[in-house]
Amino acid sequence: MKRLALIATAAAGALFAGATFAADFTITVTLDTSPQHVRNVWLKDFAQAVEEKSGGKLELEIFEAAAKYKDSEAAAAVAQGAIDMAIPQYQLISRFVPESDFEQLPMFYGLGRDQIYAVVDGEVGDELHEKIENTLGVKVLGRPIDLGFGTVFSTDVELKTPSDLAGLKVRVPGGPATVQRYENMGAVPVQIAWPDVPQALQTGTISSLWSTQESVASAKLWDAGVKYAMEDRQAIVQYVPLISQQALDKLPEDLRAVLVDTWDAMVDAQRDFAAERQQRARDLNAENGIVTSDPDAAALAEMRKTLMAVQPALVEELGIDPAFIDRIAAVTGE
Repeated sequence: MKRLALIATAAAGALFAGATFAADFTITVTLDTSPQHVRNVWLKDFAQAVEEKSGGKLELEIFEAAAKYKDSEAAAAVAQGAIDMAIPQYQLISRFVPESDFEQLPMFYGLGRDQIYAVVDGEVGDELHEKIENTLGVKVLGRPIDLGFGTVFSTDVELKTPSDLAGLKVRVPGGPATVQRYENMGAVPVQIAWPDVPQALQTGTISSLWSTQESVASAKLWDAGVKYAMEDRQAIVQYVPLISQQALDKLPEDLRAVLVDTWDAMVDAQRDFAAERQQRARDLNAENGIVTSDPDAAALAEMRKTLMAVQPALVEELGIDPAFIDRIAAVTGE
């Protein structure tokens, strides 16, 4: 009887300890990338920092590899309250807010990181985030984090200049400006969600894709036949953090502050981390047979000239406010 009493006491103690250390609030997050992806790896560090700074009161429950939603569905899911938080690419929000496709416009072709950050972290970025919040009824948690500059990959055609893309079926993540860019380059863009890319490559649905070194490495797409790549710095890919207003309203003010402040404090280091991961991924892809080329300045300048010629018509077609474009140009000096 004494032994049974000890067991019962220990069990009760374990239950009490579990209740003591259980988080008071949980934020569910959806990602469609693999656990090794730079976004997933960093978000787990962010989640740990939030848990520590909140004294264990707030935790993030992360659903990876499209276990809940693909990124193309994520913004709508947050807006509907089906998931608390998502971090989709800007261009995947453009069907709700056309200006969200801004980084894929020709004017961003070839820009450096500092020029891009001056736009997204300043008044123009604030204006865009306010449009997103008002349209979707969500809250933008803070500044965007990076995946990195896009890279074009191919299974059969060695890519050395942008003109080599002519005629290729190229996977794009979404966003009408990206689609238009490839059409203007003479390629055939095909919008495919990231989890479906390996099969699309293996079945020949696409022979090329626009992604990043990091994404290709994390998915081991050399196993799906990818052999060549070209770094023409068409555009940067960034993720914008969206959180359900309902989920945010449930948090006490101090925990809301922990969430927002921790995000902002970690963004700059994440961007550097993402850039480092892209270089390491390029090296890893090379080790697995993917040959990457860097087009010369003349080839890039010629393609930029071609793309910029169609930007005014593209902006009108996409329904982007021309004044918004002017404000971007004033920041970048274009």
